[in-house]
Amino acid sequence: MARPLKLEIAESEDELKALLRRQKTAQGKERVQAIYLLKLGRVKSVSELAIVLGRNRVTVQEWLAAYRHGGMKGLLTRRRQPGRQGTIPSWAVKALQKRLADPKGFRSYGAVQQWLSDSLGVDVSYMAVYRLVHGKLRAKLKVGKRQSTEQDPERLQQFKSELAGNLNLLKQVFAVPHSSQPRRIRYWCQDETRWSLTTICRRLLSAVGVKPIGNMQWVCEGFWLYGVVEPLCGEQFFYEFSHLDSVCFQQFLHLFAQQYPDEFHIWHLDRASAHIAKRIQPPANVLLLFQPSYCPELNPIERLWQHLKDSLSWQLFADVPALRTTVRQRLTQLTQEVVKSLTGWDYILDALFVAGIS
Repeated sequence: MARPLKLEIAESEDELKALLRRQKTAQGKERVQAIYLLKLGRVKSVSELAIVLGRNRVTVQEWLAAYRHGGMKGLLTRRRQPGRQGTIPSWAVKALQKRLADPKGFRSYGAVQQWLSDSLGVDVSYMAVYRLVHGKLRAKLKVGKRQSTEQDPERLQQFKSELAGNLNLLKQVFAVPHSSQPRRIRYWCQDETRWSLTTICRRLLSAVGVKPIGNMQWVCEGFWLYGVVEPLCGEQFFYEFSHLDSVCFQQFLHLFAQQYPDEFHIWHLDRASAHIAKRIQPPANVLLLFQPSYCPELNPIERLWQHLKDSLSWQLFADVPALRTTVRQRLTQLTQEVVKSLTGWDYILDALFVAGIS
């Protein structure tokens, strides 16, 4: 015959019932339920309680012992199992996390292993590094964003921080004194990209252990696509040319001015030789705002080009007319919402808001 269970329960039935409802885990619920059943007097022994809960008698005894020594707090506090000590000490893991936050990253898991040895004096196996970096820290190899060695990070940040002030100044210059209907000012991002018959390579999805294969052709024939997009509202204007030079760029400026003659336009663009040539004469309603050299990441139209080329990856074209037809189809499918989502970068939209350009 089982011995009667003696346990002093400090909480009332209502308190236990409310506490039971507040539990968010199954482990917490069944532990509070054990005390609640004892409080109601529905079970008289540890064996009966174990049967009702579907738990081993020893497990229930451990719960009750925890309650006796620490009350409800002791009962609900789960002891962490010590487990096996990691091969990489915690201080080294923290240092590695900080190093992984550096955009320069590591070339491989082997490079991480070498860094741990050289910088921290921690010698571990390749598999230990892989399990930590890939499994626990959730870091993985990615395609790096290319950056010129001649880029000046200070000038890049300066362009971003001073954009609102520059736009506000230009707005004052463009303003017509005593005009009842001032002309609207619009901000555009301009660039060119080349399309050729050479296959656009991108990543392919395949099963584990299967190396994907993509058919490739190397043919240089193609054309240049000139474009401007408006990040604020998603408006776009494209035109095809045979070359990237000052003659074609000047013609593109005139075509744009004819298409949008009623507003002032600010073009954000890079310092390509075709853009800064002495022969370039912008139309009266277009002003060119040049970004710092070697900073393509400042121009959101680059992301639009990537979006378009991703959609044509691994496609093979027999000739330039076939390529041209497909590119034109992709351009007609571009909605203003898509363009805004791709080019509406925060630093530009914030500057436009501060300058009062809408």
